[in-house]
Amino acid sequence: MKQILEPLTTSALTNMEAGQLFRRHLSDLGTIDASLLTDVPFNAYVQQISGQAGVYENALAQVRKNEETEKIVEADAARDKAVSAFSLALKLHAAADDPAEVEASRSLGILFATYKNLAKLNYEAESLAIDKLVGELYSEAYNEKINYLHMSKYVARLNDTNTSFKNLFSGRMVTTAMNETYDMKAIRSELQSTYNDFCDYVLAMTKALNTPLFVTALNLLNTARKYYADLLARRAAPKTEKTKPENN
Repeated sequence: MKQILEPLTTSALTNMEAGQLFRRHLSDLGTIDASLLTDVPFNAYVQQISGQAGVYENALAQVRKNEETEKIVEADAARDKAVSAFSLALKLHAAADDPAEVEASRSLGILFATYKNLAKLNYEAESLAIDKLVGELYSEAYNEKINYLHMSKYVARLNDTNTSFKNLFSGRMVTTAMNETYDMKAIRSELQSTYNDFCDYVLAMTKALNTPLFVTALNLLNTARKYYADLLARRAAPKTEKTKPENN
């Protein structure tokens, strides 16, 4: 039986898919009977790939962390806009003809002024300040004025955007990637090189010795490689348009 390595363009896989492929290989190879694992280079390759895959997964965590950071920045911008909207609404009421409306706006403006430069505070300080501001606006002393000016929607916007931000911020990832910087391109390249060498070694030893260890390892490698090769093929295949039936 001709022994081959299933063709797979690993460079076409996304970073996440590549990580899944390497993890799949390690998991599959881990099922090989321990009594067969007597080849020193084979074991060294597997150990090296396992270590590099761990670093690679930390790099992936960093990417996810960066994506999460962007969401936090967006959520902070949303609540900053809510603060600005509340401020603009107060200014509009302050310019009204109705003295009661102007007075209500003036009273709320005094309170709001004590929270000057909210948007410039650090994340957690702004969260606490908005919580306190919203609490006071909903209090008996100010809630009637808010209702009179029909500004409940602005207070609700302050509260909702701040809550959304806090949920994101408190749930941010706490991983090694928070404190380390990873060069994903370099890490993937190094892991890919080791992986390619390992696959070549397994193929060569299977052809030379055809022993259970290498035959099993090659089959396991090929099973995973075939899965991802098919995935890439489906992705690259053009979508066929449904042909309309001809009218008789």
